Amino acid sequence: MFLSIGSGSGWAWEGAPDRRFSLEFETGAIWQSRNQIQIPDSADGTRFDLTDLQGNGPGVHRRVELTWNLNPRHALRFVYAPLGFSGSGNFATPVRFAGGTFAPGSAVDSDYKFDSYRLSYRYLIHESDRWRWRIGATAFIRDAKVELRQAGRVASDSNVGFVPLLSASVEYAIAPRWTALIDFDGLVSTQGRAIDAAAKIRYDLSDAWYVSAGYRVFEGGVDNERYAFGWYNFALVSLGLRF
Repeated sequence: MFLSIGSGSGWAWEGAPDRRFSLEFETGAIWQSRNQIQIPDSADGTRFDLTDLQGNGPGVHRRVELTWNLNPRHALRFVYAPLGFSGSGNFATPVRFAGGTFAPGSAVDSDYKFDSYRLSYRYLIHESDRWRWRIGATAFIRDAKVELRQAGRVASDSNVGFVPLLSASVEYAIAPRWTALIDFDGLVSTQGRAIDAAAKIRYDLSDAWYVSAGYRVFEGGVDNERYAFGWYNFALVSLGLRF
């Protein structure tokens, strides 16, 4: 989608009505600022931070988004966002996790997975020469697993769950071909929260192809039978195709 100089004082959006879909591939570096775990969330579990075993990174992240513009105001978006870290380290004190006890001073191998699948609906509530505002809702499905291993001892916990989130995006036309945008999925409740927010600059290479760069933060977790909260920072680049 291009911008052109309109008859008024701003830039006018040029639509591409024959391109109903967009497919975007995102990658870049990811750092985990924290990844606190306590399973179970009781006296039988010990709270620890997986970054003590795995470090903060950086690692490589991947993300795929497919958007279907049903018409100029209504859109559906599917997102697949895998996330994982592995590493080895030592605990300073004994740790009880998922029925197993891990001793201090001896190497513990760890794997962490938090893959998410999302389906969003967004509605265009405002459009002007420079601005576009969309709001909607996201069905968020998480596929999470934590595993610790030490001297033949293995303990793991996995969980698949569903969370409804609010969804919104804001686009601002900086200049022809250049767009600044903010993308948000998130919700806070008494038992936890999930926040995925990105700030990006997009450049249209052509009517079909575009590239983006920016920053993403993903933070949240649950506090019920399990305690698990993570905070991840992304430096991202992406390539997109409209068709």
